[in-house]
Amino acid sequence: MLKFKLLLCVLTFMILHNSFAQDTISLKKGLVVGAVDISSRSVVNTDPVFYQLITNNDFKPQLNDSVGVNRHGDTERWDTISANAEGLFKTPKLRGGYLFQTYNSPEECIRILEISGHREVFVNGSPRGGDIYNKHLTFHPVQLKKGKNTFLVKGSRGQVKIQLLPVEKNISFMQRDLTTPDFITTEDNEKVGAVRILNASSQTQKSLKIVAESNGIKTETNVSTIVPLTMRKVAYWVKDAYTRKDTVDVNLKLYDGNELLDETTVRYKVRAKDQFYVRTFISDMDGSVQYFAVRESNVDTLTNPAMFLSLHGAAVEARGQSAAYQPKEWGHIICPTNRRDYGFDWEDWGRWDAMEVQKIAENMYGTDPEKTYLTGHSMGGHGTWQIGATFPGKWAALSPMSGWYSFFSYSNKEKLEEPDPLQKMFERASHSSHTLELSRNYLHHGIYIQHGDSDHVVPVGQARFMREHLSAFHPDFAYYEHPGRKHWFGIDFPMIFDYFKWHSIPENEKVKTFEFRTASPGVSASSRFITLYQQDKPFEFCGVKVSQRIPTEKEIKQGIVLKTRWIDIETENLSKFKLDITHCAPSDTVEIRIDQTSFEHAVADVGEVVWFEKENDNWRIRQAPTNTFEKNPVRYGNFKDGFRNNMIFVYSTKGTEAENKWSFNKARFDAETFYYRGNGSIDIISDKEFKASKYKDRSVILYGNASTNAAWKTLLKDCPVQVKNGEVIVGDKLLKGNSLSAYFIYPRMDSEKASVVAISGTGMEGFKAASPNRYFVSGVGIPDLMVFTPSLYNKGIKGVKAAGYFGNDWSVEKGDIVWK
Repeated sequence: MLKFKLLLCVLTFMILHNSFAQDTISLKKGLVVGAVDISSRSVVNTDPVFYQLITNNDFKPQLNDSVGVNRHGDTERWDTISANAEGLFKTPKLRGGYLFQTYNSPEECIRILEISGHREVFVNGSPRGGDIYNKHLTFHPVQLKKGKNTFLVKGSRGQVKIQLLPVEKNISFMQRDLTTPDFITTEDNEKVGAVRILNASSQTQKSLKIVAESNGIKTETNVSTIVPLTMRKVAYWVKDAYTRKDTVDVNLKLYDGNELLDETTVRYKVRAKDQFYVRTFISDMDGSVQYFAVRESNVDTLTNPAMFLSLHGAAVEARGQSAAYQPKEWGHIICPTNRRDYGFDWEDWGRWDAMEVQKIAENMYGTDPEKTYLTGHSMGGHGTWQIGATFPGKWAALSPMSGWYSFFSYSNKEKLEEPDPLQKMFERASHSSHTLELSRNYLHHGIYIQHGDSDHVVPVGQARFMREHLSAFHPDFAYYEHPGRKHWFGIDFPMIFDYFKWHSIPENEKVKTFEFRTASPGVSASSRFITLYQQDKPFEFCGVKVSQRIPTEKEIKQGIVLKTRWIDIETENLSKFKLDITHCAPSDTVEIRIDQTSFEHAVADVGEVVWFEKENDNWRIRQAPTNTFEKNPVRYGNFKDGFRNNMIFVYSTKGTEAENKWSFNKARFDAETFYYRGNGSIDIISDKEFKASKYKDRSVILYGNASTNAAWKTLLKDCPVQVKNGEVIVGDKLLKGNSLSAYFIYPRMDSEKASVVAISGTGMEGFKAASPNRYFVSGVGIPDLMVFTPSLYNKGIKGVKAAGYFGNDWSVEKGDIVWK
């Protein structure tokens, strides 16, 4: 009888356990509070709820507790909330406010947190990635404790759905959010796609492989490492026999060694060259698979075709952008992705994506650099204004359609009228977003502006302002306001392409004058025959105004040959630049004047460039720089510049259990966020696994400090900023305490292009304060260095101890750093 009762108890436990393991758990009740934070496109933003989370080890909101005053002057208090019949927590309070929930788990276990409509979620205090656009891509494997588990959700657009799913397979494919190229009937090469793999185990997966089979042709791809309790989008290669079908099914099988873990089928489109199609590539930014769409010219025999780089709007993908065009007789339409349909507003990584695709397409299709054009609609119209001003020498003409010209005019990013010295450092870091400050760069090319006069998404005032602004100085722009048209009224207009056809980039010897201005050489460095190399004052605008004496039409008709060419250069905030005079005839004598300094009888030999450096306010001719460690266009800063060059995230193992846990969780959180915002795929490894020779020329994002991360000594031993438990040293200044946080960038000493980014703290309080990743928001500028405390989140700029820029030699002494 006793044995029977024991057996019954065991069976009952097994049934209950199995029922618990298989059921979906919907979290239907909680507490909610509206936003009181001062939110802007800045890393310096207050957030009292987050401040309470990181400064209170037993954070638990209570009903009616006040968190502060909202923008309307009302006190925000925690209140009860229940999910509706669809499982949604729906309230205006979740437009930037918080939802807090608890769940009592009967046992320790792993579950899949499915959540949407949020900026981020803190599970038992640890951050996980968000789903701000309700795309339903967020499935986080989470380790639940036996007993109470907490979920603090930062809302985004007014509704959140949250539930805990059972783990059906420890390692599995996820069928949504695939990146797939099209098979093209005239090509038989391998192509690269990407699929998400969920690792719902507590082990790092290092030996997975994908076997792709299409029409009997198999390819095998070793899968990148996937750390525990996360999802990663990984590359795989595929080849097909190229049938004439419209679609082809590709079977994917996932193996660990010889063990089959999962399989799925992916449907590929088969396209002919006379249709729009999709190509994929491995991005240099992070090693992820990205795509661009193409609408080729309908003329097969075209030589030196033009390129029309077309930028899509928010929630529109490159596929849809290319489908909106008919083929053009004289060029190819190339549509990059901005890394996502919302992506980065064509700034930061979106800007890099556009230029990466432009370069790939130019090499692949042999397009004419002198007949390369830029256009876009809505967010892509903003991208046209932005990228057109940032890289003016790349385009023969622009056509922004229904676009906003600046964050300051459209996206609620306030420009401080009189920033204090610390605030000025952050403003300078975002100078690349200041479109109007770069607007004289538009003199490089023609501009055709289009907008609907009934547009309620992007008001026509944006276009009208730019019409008035350009009319003060620009001799070659056209403007058309479509009567009665709203936001979308098409993008394929013959008059735009007719306007483009009238324009090409002139040869350097025919250019009489040009202006070029940039936020820094690290953002954009070259135009015509000038390359900017270093600034006097980092991230203050710099540039040149150039004029040269060239033969007049009358002189050309009379056969008069100029023997002396005059080049006059007026500089702004420059300390070093390069002048390429290869466009001058070898027989010419070149006389150069830079500001008030003249250089006579410079001979233009074939292939000659001349380097100039400013010393004591006078310009001198110098040899080409050989010290690639110094700041230069390839590696200049600021902080965000380190998040490219096939970046790798390195977390710590030398610290305490809590410190190492924070480091790993933060690295995973950043990788999840960059996946969501930028379709990214980041390698995450421990400091014990990092070997400089194995990860050559890759930028490193280092989590922890010299006391906790073993890779610190290898990568940052010579850096003038040092962080360890209890202290931060910046040059000759010492700050003590356990609540200091630091973000900074420094060159990787064994590379000519890669950087090291440190996300650091002096103790657990400092580490927690460094947890947010607003640096992945477009337009958010961060200097080379900032040191701050948790008080940043309730006092704003008063919580910043120091911010600024290293010198051109990456020293503190020659830098520009402001201390509180």
